[in-house]
Amino acid sequence: MIDWYYLVARFISAVGSWLDASNLRNRVYKLKEENEIMYTALDDIRRMDPEGRMGWHAKRTIDIIEGRDES
Repeated sequence: MIDWYYLVARFISAVGSWLDASNLRNRVYKLKEENEIMYTALDDIRRMDPEGRMGWHAKRTIDIIEGRDES
């Protein structure tokens, strides 16, 4: 005899996992877009103020992000 409760539970679990994966994928895309915007803003600050303090901070932050931190 088929255990219908077990099958229904497995189906609900599969649908829940599918929805979680979809939400995670959407969050990853959103974070990638935010990361690109932040990186562009830092690069713009670095180029607009190459000799100033803000440009120095922007360059240092970019270096840390890219793994070129020397400290």
